[in-house]
Amino acid sequence: MIKICEALPAQKRAEVADFARFLLGRTTPDYGLSANQLNMVSEKLYAKAQKARQEGTAKKFHGDLEAILGD
Repeated sequence: MIKICEALPAQKRAEVADFARFLLGRTTPDYGLSANQLNMVSEKLYAKAQKARQEGTAKKFHGDLEAILGD
């Protein structure tokens, strides 16, 4: 997510950061994840994204989060 944000124009970066904060604020109570569990999930997702980038299978982000999340 950080790499995606860095590639965005400043206004979009602020919007995505706000949305990420909103999601993080909802994650722990709604899904019952502890801080450790949330950290583990984050690390696994980051590793998965790194692997996809290295293998050349990562998708380009064109500013549409819904399109990426819809896969």
